[in-house]
Amino acid sequence: MPSAALTTRICEINTQLAALLPATQSALAGDSIFTVDELRALSLPISEMAPILAAANLAPQDPQVTAQLQIYKTHLRNLQPTLERLRQILLAQRSQLATNQAQLQAVSNWATALSNTQHP
Repeated sequence: MPSAALTTRICEINTQLAALLPATQSALAGDSIFTVDELRALSLPISEMAPILAAANLAPQDPQVTAQLQIYKTHLRNLQPTLERLRQILLAQRSQLATNQAQLQAVSNWATALSNTQHP
């Protein structure tokens, strides 16, 4: 990819990440809910950057590309604690759902047993 196109693409990705950062931080603060769609929107530019970063590590860069890569790295550093906290929240919710599911299954088993004992 030519240097100007690379700079433009990284700049677009940086813009997307910058727009999504407040939503992640707001969700972490408990002010909003971070939805699956927002998570997907966040993962898309990060996924797009993987091959760009691999190519950038192999070839010498012009200063504009290097500057955009630094901005991207800053966004990732800012996202890291937020994403880790969101991961912890999701793991806790998954655990709670598993507990609720087990309780629901126990109640269902109890109701079935009760129903079977009340019909001669």
